[in-house]
Parts: sequence; structure tokens; C-alpha cells
Amino acid sequence: MHETLRLIIAQHQNTFLDQYPIVSRDVQILPVPRKATVIIGIRRGGKSTWQHEKIQALLEEGVPKESICYIDFSDDRLDFLRSESARPSVITDTYYGMYPYNHEQKVYFFFDELQYVHQWGPFINRLQTTEKCEVYITGSSAKLLSKEIATELGGRTFTWELFPFSLREYLRASGIREEITDITSRDTIIEAFDEYFEKGGMPERRLLPKDSMAPLYFQNLVNDVLTRDLILRYNIPHPAQLKRMVHILMSTMSRLITVNKLKQRLAGERLTLSPALINDYLEKLADCYLLFTVPIRSYNSAVQTVNPKKVYAIDHAIAQAFSRATSENAGLILENMVFIELRRTMQEIFYYKTQKGDEIDFAVGPDSAIQLIQVCWSMQNQNDTRERECKALLEGMMELELQEGWIITAYEEEEIIDETSGRTIHVIPAYKWLLQEKGSE
Repeated sequence: MHETLRLIIAQHQNTFLDQYPIVSRDVQILPVPRKATVIIGIRRGGKSTWQHEKIQALLEEGVPKESICYIDFSDDRLDFLRSESARPSVITDTYYGMYPYNHEQKVYFFFDELQYVHQWGPFINRLQTTEKCEVYITGSSAKLLSKEIATELGGRTFTWELFPFSLREYLRASGIREEITDITSRDTIIEAFDEYFEKGGMPERRLLPKDSMAPLYFQNLVNDVLTRDLILRYNIPHPAQLKRMVHILMSTMSRLITVNKLKQRLAGERLTLSPALINDYLEKLADCYLLFTVPIRSYNSAVQTVNPKKVYAIDHAIAQAFSRATSENAGLILENMVFIELRRTMQEIFYYKTQKGDEIDFAVGPDSAIQLIQVCWSMQNQNDTRERECKALLEGMMELELQEGWIITAYEEEEIIDETSGRTIHVIPAYKWLLQEKGSE
């Protein structure tokens, strides 16, 4: 037991400086004293890679490799830590047995897939209170993606979300400069945007040798999330119904849904789920960072309950693996991309319906700084598109007493000033909007 841990710790320390393909991420993950830093997000979304990036940064700052302990608990050699009789303290006993002088120095612990360790919560709490250290935790189980973190660690944690690549990070991974300085750089970024639109932001998607492998890759990823993070974790009694429900939701990306209609559609396929179970599964799917729902903006919770919700996927390319391509898909994909970009910096995201019943895709931000955002692929593709999008947005702006609103398109850019009210609508191409700095809420 001790010998196996010593071997694993030493092996990782000897490979810290090996070349490892790392793309620097934009999220600023800052440690808080006496609190574990927990990085959560979708499986295969880059959490483990972030740990390697942090380790390399520490080494570059002069931290000796002996002061860094990295363990991936999905390693089959560590199965003995999964049993109920396991003592997680063997981890630190082994490490400090190797480096006894490090009791007096700061140690950096990186624990990947920690949920596999039995009684990991009390172990992390004791480690933080008895040793001089920083603790970084990642994991893919729903146990590390939900409110259970607070239960396990009793508030001694600070949680950060890591999403798939943004366009900015995708450019970085492709070796493309992120600034538009001239026509050439703009055209290069537009070309990369088109590729991002097709491939999505999951890091491994870029590494697939053939594009034809993508649907199977994404379907397997979704099945892995459902099986390991939901069905096994919560002992789901209706796995077939859950999987079919997720497939339906994926094909409903960026559209309105209701629990009753979802129930009826499943019932039409002889699959039975109660409204209560559907709502419960929707919460769990958000916990696993697979699917999200967005309610109507209203101060009345009853209004939010009875109105449909919009559904979005963690990555538009994942949803496309469950949908048949149609001419309508482009605008829906673009809307999903905008949602995920908003969700990186805020959780309170709504759609808005005007008093005349027109829908505005997003109403975000606090009451003192609401932003209304429409998304459409092109303002030119239909004769009435421009008028319809502007009309709904202007109605919402007047109702909320806003002077500015935004329409995000794929490539078009202009400024529209309503001659009657003097209000301004900014039409901005998605590739430019996605590269803008956005403040956290």
C-alpha cells in the first residue's frame, strides 16, 4: 500500500517537466487560504489539464518538485482506497514519510478524481487544518459537481467552473492570435470561428484524426456522463427513459420546452416519467454540466414555473451529434454558443417576453444593468428578419427603459438607431462578440 503510493507519487514528480499539450485557460482560478480549490465541469472538459498547467507554473516559479504531490485516483493501482475500510490518511502518511521536512514547508496537493477515495471529505478537512498546504481537487462524478461538496467539506472549499474551450481559447489552441488588427487577422479569425462553429469547444474534439469520428465520440461522452455521473451515482430506476429524454433535449437545443410536453413525447414512445422525475433529472443534468434550462425573466416564481424553459447544451457540437442537420440549425447553434459564453461569467440568465408576446433570447445582468440580447444567423436571409428582430428588441428596451440593446449575428455588424425613441441597437458579429472581455456577475 505505502510502496504503491510512493511509486505513484515519485513517477508523477519525475514526469512533471515532460512535454504536455496544454492550452492556457482564461478562467482565473485563485486559491483561498485554508480552503480547498475545487474545479468542476463536464467530463473531458480540461480539468486535469488545468492541474498540469498549474503544476508547470509552480515549477517555473521555483517550487521544488518534492513540494508537489499529484495523484490521479482513477489509477487502478489505487483500488484499495475505494473500499469502506480504506484510510485516506495513508496518502499523507506516505507523502510526508518520503519528505518529512516538508511538514514545515508549503506543499501543493493535486488530487484528480478524488471522489473514488472513501471518506475523502474528512481527509481533506484534516489535511487543511493540520498541514501548511494548498489543495486542488478535480473530479467528474456528480458528487464533485453538486451541492454535496459543501456537505463533504463543510464550507472549507472554493469552487470554480471550467467550461469547454471558448473561441478565444480555441484560437490559442490553434496558434492563432486573438486580436483583430487588420483585414488579414480578421479573415483568419473568421475562418477559425467557422471551424469552432463546426467542431465545438471540447478539447479532445480537435485531436480526432477524422471528422467522421465526432458523432460517435460525443455520443460516447454523453453516455459516459449519464452512466457514471447519474445512473450509477444516484441508482436511477429509469435509465432508458433518462437516456431518451437527454436525446430529445439535445435535439431541442435553443428551443422552448415544457415538462408536460416532454412527458407526452416520452409517453408516445411508451416511456413513462412523472413531471417530478423529469424536473429532478433536469437539475441533475445541470449538476453534471451536460444540459441547462433557462426560465423566463419574472419576479413571480409561479410565472417562471408555468412558462416554458429554453434548453441549452454544454457544447453545441455535442448536441449536433443527436440532431439531423437542417437549415434552421445554424441560428440555434449560434444561440447555444452565446448562452455558454454568457454562462461562463454568470448564472442568472433568462429569456424575456414582451407584453405583446414577442420573445427576446436573453435578458441578463442585475436589474440596474440589464442587457437584452437577440441572436440570429443573418439579418439578410429573409425579408422580414431585420424588422422582426429589431421590433421585439425595441419593445423590450422600452418596457425595461433601456437605451441600448444587442443583436448577435454570424458575420454582420452595424448600428441601428430608432428614429422615434432614439434607442440604439448594436448589431455585432459573433466572432467579435465572443472575443470581447466580459465581466463576472
